[in-house]
Amino acid sequence: MIDAANCAKPSYPAGALRNGDEGTVTLAFLIGKDGHVASAKIERTSGFRDLDRAALQGLSLCAFKPGTIDGVAQESWARMQYAWRLDE
Repeated sequence: MIDAANCAKPSYPAGALRNGDEGTVTLAFLIGKDGHVASAKIERTSGFRDLDRAALQGLSLCAFKPGTIDGVAQESWARMQYAWRLDE
């Protein structure tokens, strides 16, 4: 299970804020053995490039607890949605 509590909320991109852009980005990412994101990609776009890029950048700052097998840390893929809303 992925806990996003250790993820800093990325700043709303200025251009997207000015344009009133909102949307939800679905990200797929590989959690490395050290708990950091080793690789990430956009699985479903928000429809706005600035929002998608900001979500990817924010994800790169996250730290997760890696999965283990017999007590040994393993790389694993996970998914996360990030919703960009102007009213929040």
